Amino acid sequence: MAASRAHAPRVDQNIPVGHGISARQALLVLGMHRSGTSALTRVLGLAGATLPRHKMAPADDNALGFWEPQPIVDAHDRFLKKAGTGWEAIADYPAAIFTSDEAAACRKSLIALVAGEYGDASLFILKDPRISRLMPLWRPVLDELGIAPRIVIMVRNPLEICSSLKARSGWSEHRAMLVWLRYMLAAERDTRDLPRCFVGYTQLMRDWRGTVARLSNRLGIAFPERGTTVEQRIDGFIRPDLRHHRHRADTLLGRADIADCIKQAYRCFSAAIETGTVDHAALDRIAGALDEAEATLERMVQGNARPITMRAVRARPAQPDAGDTLTALMLAEIEQAGDIATQSQRLLNEMRATWSWRLTKPFRALGRTVGRLFGK
Repeated sequence: MAASRAHAPRVDQNIPVGHGISARQALLVLGMHRSGTSALTRVLGLAGATLPRHKMAPADDNALGFWEPQPIVDAHDRFLKKAGTGWEAIADYPAAIFTSDEAAACRKSLIALVAGEYGDASLFILKDPRISRLMPLWRPVLDELGIAPRIVIMVRNPLEICSSLKARSGWSEHRAMLVWLRYMLAAERDTRDLPRCFVGYTQLMRDWRGTVARLSNRLGIAFPERGTTVEQRIDGFIRPDLRHHRHRADTLLGRADIADCIKQAYRCFSAAIETGTVDHAALDRIAGALDEAEATLERMVQGNARPITMRAVRARPAQPDAGDTLTALMLAEIEQAGDIATQSQRLLNEMRATWSWRLTKPFRALGRTVGRLFGK
């Protein structure tokens, strides 16, 4: 069964702000990694929404902080690992993983973690890009806690995300775009019946005041902290020099080597920023085509009785025509294999350059000799 057909989308075009009224609200900031979710989370935190107690530590690629709860991120990764997948998977998550015993155990853990990270806060921010693909895991958790979800979906030009992932993790372009597409399709599909707002990264960086005002109006949220001091702190945080990757929308849309499904999805999400409405039919067609391409590729691989090889990675054309979804998916899978091989070789080279590796070289040689003597 194709993945998105297993995930039946919840359909509703106009959700009233009062939908699911609760004494407590959670702002779920969704979107692909490197799409600006950290920046928005920090802005909303300065505006008065509660941030988690145990935040992920800043890193070289995000010195101003991620603002996401480290214990919850760890719980997500454990769940995905047990399900045989990961946050970077190109394929959609099978619906069955959300009805498993592991999912039930994870939900129980998440209930305790929410209490530990946010206490009894009436308005808090739950941010981890993984949640974009884990809403079926989270919705029962929030229901049981009596917390009303309010959804914010970050939209950023996929070319900028590709550049950022290339700089941070060495990801190739087609791979990054297909993962971006999966994140965005899942985030949109699994929140259709919830109050939500689409926020553009460019708009946030240009006019954070207008962005917060529009978000507040669409979600019916009054942020408790406003005033000159707060605005000055946010002005100091949202600085143009911190935006390292810039690409025009027409650059993305004009490139013949980028799949049509990527361009069409970006058009849909860009329109949603301004109008608040989404072309569900168009996005469902994209998801269906992607599922069909995945099924076709799986049959091709099984028919050949071998996985995609490194020879295929080296032989791929420099400027392919990826306007077709199957071609784009094949390129993404090939690039993923190449990225992993490159990273593994780099880590091996770094390990071999360490003093510990050099000092233990005689012991490794002795171990091989003993193994040969004893037939091991």
